[in-house]
Amino acid sequence: MTLGPIRWFIALAAGLSLNALAMDGEEIRVCGDGAGWPPYTYELDGEVAGYDVDVLERILTPAGVSFTVEMQPWARCTGLTETGAYHIALSASYSAERAQTYLLTEPYYTVQPSYIFDRNRYPNGLNVSEPADLMNYRLCGLRGYNYTGFGVANENVDQGTNTFDQVVNKTLAGRCDAFLARYEILAGFSALGQNHLREGLTAEPIPGVEADQFHMMVSRQYPGAGALVQRLNRGFEALAADGTLESLLQGYLGNQGTSD
Repeated sequence: MTLGPIRWFIALAAGLSLNALAMDGEEIRVCGDGAGWPPYTYELDGEVAGYDVDVLERILTPAGVSFTVEMQPWARCTGLTETGAYHIALSASYSAERAQTYLLTEPYYTVQPSYIFDRNRYPNGLNVSEPADLMNYRLCGLRGYNYTGFGVANENVDQGTNTFDQVVNKTLAGRCDAFLARYEILAGFSALGQNHLREGLTAEPIPGVEADQFHMMVSRQYPGAGALVQRLNRGFEALAADGTLESLLQGYLGNQGTSD
């Protein structure tokens, strides 16, 4: 069942709740990166867990709105959100293209972009004093990811792998000089028993690059998209003001023994 544009406008103008726009108890369908994005989104014992899920629960559940979260390959998650099969794609960095394709929420957390290299091959490290210096090296990343926040163009990153295990193996095999990632995510995997920072791999923050802001992307095909973005933004603001966002995140980072 789909709301026609006139009915949608009337409902929104009338200030009906997101639950009313969701129509007859319809669930908000959410997807995250199937490669894992801990501590923000990951699978544990067959269940999707993490900071993102906690935040959604704090915002949507009190409003009587139910939701489901599924993990998909990131390119599939974003593609299906674009078509409306999913209503929200979690943990997305900003790009102009994404801002045109989806409705982006306000940022609700930040992480530090880094480059990771094999110190056995580069015992003195890489000569990187600014993002442009990375162009002197063969860079790798994950398929469908956005690396503009790292200070490089996506087309300059070999995105021929789907998982961190694959990109780590590619780097250790010498097919990449370094791969791009956010250190907090790799540390999050370690807490789940998946050590992607293997012996010899060293992570360095990219000089001159600010912490990357992350958003939720809402499908423009969802009739309640505008109301959903507004509710999420109001929720982020309220949870930040009372310290809940920081408390939720530190609950994971503290357990990992890491900090931003």
